[in-house]
Order: sequence, then C-alpha cells, then structure tokens
Amino acid sequence: MGTSAPLEGPLKILLPALLCSICWPAAATTPCLTPEEAKAIAESETMGEAVTAHPVRHDRSGGFPPWLVLVHMPGQDYGWRCIISRDTGKVLKKERVPNPPSKVR
Repeated sequence: MGTSAPLEGPLKILLPALLCSICWPAAATTPCLTPEEAKAIAESETMGEAVTAHPVRHDRSGGFPPWLVLVHMPGQDYGWRCIISRDTGKVLKKERVPNPPSKVR
C-alpha cells in the first residue's frame, strides 16, 4: 500500500553514477601564462630555485606551447628540467639534469 518498489534493473546501477557526476566538483585548472608563474610552479614541485623559464616549441596543434623551466638545487650535483603546461599549470614532465648555475643576485 504505502511502500515503494526497490530500484530495479539499469536504474539501480545508473543512479549512483549519476549522483556522483552531479555532486563531484570539476578539477580546477589555472592557466600558466607568465614565466614567473611557471617558475613558481617548478619551485614548489622541486623545492629548488628556478633559474630560467621559456616557451618550448612543439609540433602539436592547438593550445599554448608549454614552459621549459630549469631549476637549480643548492648543494646538489643535479637540478631539474620541468615542462609546465600553459593550459593547466601542471607539471607535464620532470627530469634530472646537471645542476644549472644559480641566479645572480
């Protein structure tokens, strides 16, 4: 009389997925448009001192070219070369390289 029927069939599977997609926040991405922003991202990722940042030429169509940032690691033999996406501000690639010279102040 006053009872409702339990969820059946495909609705039983799709309803939780639908609720998650409605309630789940979208991943926040912020573009990285200046060399200073790219350096700050690389420094926070590596805990080093960003020395240079310049755009990388690439063959892919669409979007902005990524940033190449060299990071000096004080007291170490190796530093980092980071590729930072201009579209999302995320580190795309990070690899060890011979330590670049420190910034001159």
